[in-house]
Amino acid sequence: MDSSNASSPRLRLIVRQTTKICDSTMRAIVWNPEDELHGHLELSSAEDIRIVNTTIYFEGVSRNWINETNVLVPRILSTERKFLSQAHDILLSSIIRKESSPGAFVFDVPFHFIISRAIPCSTPNSPEQCLRLPPSLNLGEQYVDQSTGIHYAQPSITYFLRAAVSFAGGSQQNCTLLETFLPVTIAPYTEELPPTETNDFPMEFKERESKILQRSYLGGTLGTMSVSLQEPPAIIYNVSSTGTSTSALLRLEFESTSASPRNVPKILQGLSFTVFSLIRVKTFYSVKSFPRLPSQSLLESFNEMRLRDGIVKLETQLIRDVSWDFRYDSNDNNATLASQYEPFPIHKAVLRISKRNASTTNELTGKWISNWTIPIEVEGRLLPTFCTSLVARFYTLIVRVKVARARQEMFDLEVPLQVIHAPPRESGSTILEDIREQFLGYRRASEVSWFSDEFLESEHEPPQYYL
Repeated sequence: MDSSNASSPRLRLIVRQTTKICDSTMRAIVWNPEDELHGHLELSSAEDIRIVNTTIYFEGVSRNWINETNVLVPRILSTERKFLSQAHDILLSSIIRKESSPGAFVFDVPFHFIISRAIPCSTPNSPEQCLRLPPSLNLGEQYVDQSTGIHYAQPSITYFLRAAVSFAGGSQQNCTLLETFLPVTIAPYTEELPPTETNDFPMEFKERESKILQRSYLGGTLGTMSVSLQEPPAIIYNVSSTGTSTSALLRLEFESTSASPRNVPKILQGLSFTVFSLIRVKTFYSVKSFPRLPSQSLLESFNEMRLRDGIVKLETQLIRDVSWDFRYDSNDNNATLASQYEPFPIHKAVLRISKRNASTTNELTGKWISNWTIPIEVEGRLLPTFCTSLVARFYTLIVRVKVARARQEMFDLEVPLQVIHAPPRESGSTILEDIREQFLGYRRASEVSWFSDEFLESEHEPPQYYL
């Protein structure tokens, strides 16, 4: 990268890239933690100069901006936070004067960095996941500060090499400072964390919902159905995967209020279900340090923070002939008759109600249970789950279950989901792919408002964004 015009001394940073492959989507070389940045700084001049001091830095910076709210005359608020700075002071003896044509003076300065895995932090209570190196990221609208020329985004995380050289020409005593920059794209590795303590975020997640089912709007009550969802195993990418998958366990429980319990199997067999699912992409960004781990509830009290909300749609499933098992109450005398149940593929499910159970149902109390496996298949690569003092990326799994052949009811659930970029088992190049993501143009009115049926059932492909 040149730092001046042809008649003035020029700086150029050159990084050895022989072991890296250019990413076709980002049009950039992607580097990983613990990679070595080898290269050299080239200083060229039309006159002989004397180098006084040279320092080369590897730095990471967040640059975010927001529109001020709740004021008569809103302003643009921006911040620049340097979260990583590694410096390499160059010994004068290491500077090499290269042979060049007459009238040209060229100096070569070698450098070497090892990309860190973690962010230096002086706060002892910072969450573990907020101490890892975050990925390069540039989302949302751009804002350029006209006084400095600095670019901000919503949000932005950038890495770059920076070289600063002080030199004097000829017999001059006063030094001139010259700087140049070279962007570096970082894709860090991450580790899976323990499941989220959802009780710590009562307004953030919804793991269970219960509703009374009716035959119709004017019909009698069938019973109470409860739907629950657990946090699924993390989505894990290795260095070469362009897609990945996991699955979630969805449980349905039905307690009949019918005066004729032996009719319950027929009622359950007559139900059908449609399952809509999507991955919600939540990018929190701020112009001041988060006072605690960012969440949707924090938006109400922390005016300097914003949420960039997006989704990745998953496959919709139509489910019929669901398999149910009866679970007896623990205080029932016939509890020893209870059948064993376990998750099984829904596309192979059949109604499994034994004659023995049906003949004794009148004397039994308990609930009917069905466990489903919900596939989560993602094409392309998502950024890993991460957080810093100004930017955080979290994911959730949203599932809507619609019940048909009775009075139509919907159950809406949202649980945490981790996205992990696993380190390589052996050396290799990382090539990222794009992912189709649709960003929402609005903020949900509350934590219990959900996406419309038209949106969930739409077959239109969302626009492409790089994550």
